[in-house]
Order: sequence, then structure tokens, then C-alpha cells
Amino acid sequence: MDNRLTNRITLRHMEAFRAVMLNKTVTSAASSMCISQPVVTRLLAEFEWRIGIRLFERQRGRLHPTPEAKLLYEEVKQSLAGVERIADAAAEIRTLRRGSLRIAAAPSLALDFLPQTIGKFLERHPRAQIQLLLLSSQAVMERVREGRSDIGFIILSLQLQSSYCQLLMSTRMVCAIPAAHPLAQRDLIKPKDLQGERFVSYPTLLDTRAMVDAAFATHGVTRTLDIETQNSYAMLRLVEAGVGIALIDALTAACHQNEGVRFVPFEAAIPMNFSLMQAPDQTPGALQQPFIDFVRAEMLRRIPAEAVLYPER
Repeated sequence: MDNRLTNRITLRHMEAFRAVMLNKTVTSAASSMCISQPVVTRLLAEFEWRIGIRLFERQRGRLHPTPEAKLLYEEVKQSLAGVERIADAAAEIRTLRRGSLRIAAAPSLALDFLPQTIGKFLERHPRAQIQLLLLSSQAVMERVREGRSDIGFIILSLQLQSSYCQLLMSTRMVCAIPAAHPLAQRDLIKPKDLQGERFVSYPTLLDTRAMVDAAFATHGVTRTLDIETQNSYAMLRLVEAGVGIALIDALTAACHQNEGVRFVPFEAAIPMNFSLMQAPDQTPGALQQPFIDFVRAEMLRRIPAEAVLYPER
């Protein structure tokens, strides 16, 4: 067996070869590599022996590459460029400039807040690869539990929190009122103020609907309930159209930009719980916690302090 096969070419051999090709002399090559001239000479000799090709002819104190060296140089350049790309990628991953994150979210978060937040996050992490899927809360839970998404954002009752689902933030619901409605001029809406008003409700199967109905029942208030939708953005469109008044989460209100709706604090504290899910038994990527922290900070920045129930400010 040829002993050369048992002596592998190293990156240092290729770097020395490239340096000599670029600088024409061993002295200049050594200076560019910040090593001594004898080390470059040794690396070059080892490289020639291990590949079995004469690479340079010495003429008048300078090294002149052979035709074989010129052919090999193109391959060496490509190989070293690939190694340098790997090193650059590793540095970007280590410093959180690059990475991947698969996100699944309920519509109340995925339609407005998360796209805006992801845009700001990418300003800090421009090479990050992010997938955002808009799904029902049940589908988000299943996808994260199965490991097909790294994190999920949903609205979930406190009673349903688990080891892989934790409360991210709890906010008070606020009153969304058509701008032309007389109640839009109030600074605070009490349950009794909505007596007899047409109300845009969540479907009866949702926990949120039960909490809203209970708040009004406690005060003996009767509303006109002939319009339902499960989506807070659809609610806002109905309110904009002057169809009725609604109670929605403070985050949706904070992200909404339309002069046709005015948001007024609601006296009764009806919580809306934004929950975070993380895939169980899966090592989180480097971007995962920084993104979660960024989402929490953006929520706190956008939502008025008086509307936040948890975490306490």
C-alpha cells in the first residue's frame, strides 16, 4: 500500500499551498500566514509528497507553479472557500445571526402581532430562517406536541396549562366600539353601559364566551346577541361596519390601526391568556429563547400597563 494514502492532506497543507500560489515566495507566504518560513517550506514539501505531484520549480529565488499546480489550485481554492463558509456559518449561528425557527400560532397572534414582531426580530438576526403557520389552537397544540413546530402561540385557559404549555401573558379584554357610537367617547365602559346594545360575541363553545356572558349576567345586563364569530379580527371588521360592540383581547386592540374603531377600557376584568408551547423532549435551537424573550418584550411594549394582568409590571 502507498504510504501516502495513510497521510491525509490537512487544511494547513492547503492553506500553505494557496499562500505560496498567491504570494509567489515562501517568505511572503509565511508572513501572510503569520508563521515562520521553515514551517511553510515543511508544509509545502509534505503536501507535494502526500499528493505525489511536483508543484513548484525554483527559479532565481522565486517559486514558479507547475501546470499541475495551477490545475490543483482551482480545486484547493474551492475547498478552502467551502471551509471558510462553514466557519462563517458557525460564527453566525453562535452569535444568533443565523438559525431556524418553526412557529405555529392561532389567528389572534399570527395575523398581525407575530408578523410585525418577526420583522423586527429579523432586523437583529438577518440570516434567520423562520416559518410561521396560522392554525387553530387545537392544531397548534398537536403540531408542537408532535415536534413538527418548535414553538406555538395560542390563547388557552389557565386550567389547561401543562409542562410544555406555559402562560406567556394575561391581559384584560377591552371594549371595541364603532367610532361614531356615543359610547366611543367614554373613558371607561361598565357592563351596565351595554344594556340593550347589539353585541358581537364569540361562539358559545369557547371559554371566553362563557366568561363574557358571566360578567354581564353578574350585573343583570341583557345584550342583543345575534352575531357570532370566533376570530377577533373578524370581530373588528364587524365593529368597523357598525354592526355592534365587542370585547376583544388587548393585544389585538394594540395592533389594530383603523380610525373606524375606538378601544375603551372595560371595567370588569375578563382575562385573555396568551400561552406559549414548546416541543417536549426536543433540544431548543439557539434562536428559540431569544425569540420568546423578544415576543414577551414586544407584548409588554405594545399593551398598555393597565391592561396587563400577568406578568405584573
